Amino acid sequence: MSQDLSKLPWDSPEFYREAHSIAARRVQFVEHRGKRILVNDFTGAEPQLLKAIAAECFHVVSSHAPKSLLTVSDITGAEYTSEVLTILTELVSKNRPYVLRGAVVGVTGLRYFALQTIISVTKRPIKLFDTKLQALDWLALEEAK
Repeated sequence: MSQDLSKLPWDSPEFYREAHSIAARRVQFVEHRGKRILVNDFTGAEPQLLKAIAAECFHVVSSHAPKSLLTVSDITGAEYTSEVLTILTELVSKNRPYVLRGAVVGVTGLRYFALQTIISVTKRPIKLFDTKLQALDWLALEEAK
């Protein structure tokens, strides 16, 4: 990613144009138990990659109807910095109108407290799971109720 673009806000159209080619494969819909679920793969992401994935995620999410999406985000091994926490908080807040229910995987140690802060600040109900399969099952089965 060019140095000039790295200074742009993650949610700007200019940044998205660059981020798409880097992050598109990390934001994909899957079918699970007959439900369409958006999977955001932040695994092992360093801050610049995480910024690109956030841009791709918001681009995809914001193209859908309000309260229409089920999402799971895997943050296993992603770097946590103050910049990353700011980006994730903004992403969770901006996605709120579009997401019916969300789940997160890969939260361990102090990351748990960071995610609880994000949930509190954004007032978004997000459920934490140990595995992606548990998260996908919960999203698909809760939707069926």
